Amino acid sequence: MADGQGWERRNEHAYGMVAWRRAVMTCGALVVWSTGYDNRADPGPRGPRPGRPDAPGAAEFNSVWMRVVALLALAACRAAREADVLVDDVELPTLLGWVDGVHTARLHRGPLETGEARERTEAGWLELVGDETRQCLARQVLADHVAVHMADEPEPDTRDGTELPPLTIGDRARAVRAAGIPDLEPEWAGPVAHARARIERLELALRGGLWTPTTEHRRFAEILHRTLVAEPDFPSLPEGVPGPAWVQRVLRMPHIGSTYLAVTELPEFVAYGPLGDAGDLLGIAVGSVATDVVRTTENMAVDLEKLWAARPADEPVALWERAHLPAPVRTQVLAVEKVVHELSVILSDVCRRP
Repeated sequence: MADGQGWERRNEHAYGMVAWRRAVMTCGALVVWSTGYDNRADPGPRGPRPGRPDAPGAAEFNSVWMRVVALLALAACRAAREADVLVDDVELPTLLGWVDGVHTARLHRGPLETGEARERTEAGWLELVGDETRQCLARQVLADHVAVHMADEPEPDTRDGTELPPLTIGDRARAVRAAGIPDLEPEWAGPVAHARARIERLELALRGGLWTPTTEHRRFAEILHRTLVAEPDFPSLPEGVPGPAWVQRVLRMPHIGSTYLAVTELPEFVAYGPLGDAGDLLGIAVGSVATDVVRTTENMAVDLEKLWAARPADEPVALWERAHLPAPVRTQVLAVEKVVHELSVILSDVCRRP
């Protein structure tokens, strides 16, 4: 078993938070998806539970399912410490034995350095473990995710030596955050649709003669256009691996956002930034992509950059990406890239205007 304080420091370094808080966030994403609970700040016009009459409301989720989240988080911390891995790197199937199996009786025993919860007694941990009903609910959440993952990720052809990457709770949480809970659109879909509408409005005004760009508009568009069409090249790939890789495509998104903010801090371009003219069509279109849309990839990019930095040098890039960028994540990346491309096209048109 790993030294508790050393293990905790590694988690804090990796996630910027204590292991317990990270486990609650990761396991919370799994439970939200499995139950269909709509925890979005803005549920949308159809209400909080469209299409899921069995989904819990806020009161039930807080009283019943948050306890399941806590049980899963405790199991994740115990399993991670015992295996000497980060919380997100716990293989999801192994949690089955902790929440409702051979290891359940050990969940409450012994110290566990988990930051804000390190003062909890064994009696307190035992209260989190709960009864058979809570343990069965936790097991069902895990079983749901294993089943869906196996359906979505076909077995590779192992004849060429390709391995099946392990299913970790971090990778699965990343997948469900990108996919959105069943019967609800993903959270990134709203910002993408909103940005596309802003781009279309700019395009109609430009090509219909209702808006004419100034010299400053054209200079601003030229600078941003170069950023939008630049080939992703960070992080560097192993020799012989063609790019751009998926991880590079994700990590270029925050670069777009930071470039936009840096450019709009210049006096001549402040009018097109967050503190500028709220009615400027170009600034609105660029800002909706470079802030709202790009922001949907920020947490993903932070996680993937750290995971890439820890990648074993001999691990094939394709295998690493298959594990850490599941299909829903790639769908989100493609959608974001598409709206970025649409913006680049209209910026190119602005640059050519006399």
